[in-house]
Amino acid sequence: MGDAARIVLQQSIVDQLRLNAETFPDRSAIEVIGGPSVTYSEAWRRVVAIADALAAVPHRGGLRMVATLFPNGVDAALSFMACQLAGCTAVPVNNRLAPTEMEYVLDDSGAVTVLSAAPYLDVVEGLRPRAPVSVIDCDAIETPGGVDAGPVRVDGDAPLLVGYTSGTTGFPKGALYGNDSMYLQFIRWGWQFGLTERHTLLTAGPMFHNSFGGLSLLSLMAGATNRVMVAWDPEVAHRELEARITWSLLVPSMVSAVLERWKSKGRAELPSLRFLLSSAAPISAGLLADAISAFPNATIAEAYGWSEGGWVTFEVKTPETLTAQCVGWPVPGAEIQILRDDRTRCAAGERGEIAVKNLTPFLGYLNKPAETAAAHHRDFVLSGDLGIQGEDGRIYLVDRKKDMIITGGENVYSVEVERVLAGHPGILEAAVIGRPDPRWGEAVTAVVAAASPELSEPEVRDFCRRRLAGYKVPKRVEFVSELPRNSMGKVQKFVLRERGAPAPTGP
Repeated sequence: MGDAARIVLQQSIVDQLRLNAETFPDRSAIEVIGGPSVTYSEAWRRVVAIADALAAVPHRGGLRMVATLFPNGVDAALSFMACQLAGCTAVPVNNRLAPTEMEYVLDDSGAVTVLSAAPYLDVVEGLRPRAPVSVIDCDAIETPGGVDAGPVRVDGDAPLLVGYTSGTTGFPKGALYGNDSMYLQFIRWGWQFGLTERHTLLTAGPMFHNSFGGLSLLSLMAGATNRVMVAWDPEVAHRELEARITWSLLVPSMVSAVLERWKSKGRAELPSLRFLLSSAAPISAGLLADAISAFPNATIAEAYGWSEGGWVTFEVKTPETLTAQCVGWPVPGAEIQILRDDRTRCAAGERGEIAVKNLTPFLGYLNKPAETAAAHHRDFVLSGDLGIQGEDGRIYLVDRKKDMIITGGENVYSVEVERVLAGHPGILEAAVIGRPDPRWGEAVTAVVAAASPELSEPEVRDFCRRRLAGYKVPKRVEFVSELPRNSMGKVQKFVLRERGAPAPTGP
């Protein structure tokens, strides 16, 4: 057939919603906890109405970019499908960004149309990007009683959305994801994670994010019911998981918060849940053991991935196989290699950068060819994470590559020190970074949120000294009320590095 031949998908994500609306029109599609809900028929008619409102979106650089700014809710999910139906590319905007950061996303993406709703309309009206933007108030769009839209024709190569990277390392970049690629990726997720029409999904995190937003789209494709939390609330999550939710993604900090409620309520079993997926950061063996006890009817699993690579590993957890920092085996369609700095392949057990050749690769960074090239090695996408592939084939996370500290010529992996700090009863949370130091090059520095003001730097250092090699012991301890986190709960170490460091108080 030749190199130019390609498989052309005859359906799209939005087309599947249309088919679901025909098959089970009265089934509940999205239910906002404490708010509105829509059936599959209503969801489809809503998508058509929003798409009609996008008909006049102009082209810029060959693309019709639509920035979307919503709270978690019905339109936060349906706006992606409406953009696809209208032939536009969605640019989901993190609703927690400062106005100047939102302006950067608009300028960088070229979006001159913003699809939004209360409470963010005033925020949008106050933005001053380089190019004027038009604002479409989604709340003012009426859902018709019936629509005539038939099969949807979508350019499979065109980008479905531009996802701006989460900012654990600073300046965001817009990663492009194609229509066909995302369709195939969602099908793979549904197969790997078992999210089907039989499930009720809990969306506990921000829907502008690739994971929570992507699972919301998968839910609509699969014919499931999506219960959406407008904002994270551990008490509400505990109640939902106790009574009606059968499938959920929770990041480790969410798992921890729910399990604290579970313990405070006498450790009564939460029988409703059938599948719990943890991701975004390695989850501790202790949390996993508690989750296995709290959710006796659930499969407890972990997946690892990143924005550009998608989810690339998966493992069902059992008490017999719990291992620190282990995120499972490569998923079908993902070839993982661990690479040395010279891009040769590491042996089993050797640390290196995790890279993946994926079934559904991202299309590159918008208008950033140099950054796109730097993110690849041949056909592999580089993660920026250091890992090990064990003899059993599983992948073990070591650290972010940029978080490795070189002190006195020795390599210190911050996660190793953080794991020790997490064992101190007086420490609520901790992050370890390198501070510039004239003697050591970098000084291992622990940034600690303490349970009480009595905790001292000498006590923290002595606790570490009894559990770590001398060169790994923090030379400085800085106390904070809490650690800065992004929307997925990941600690933003670049923020800690940029903050002015107090003078060291230890020897």
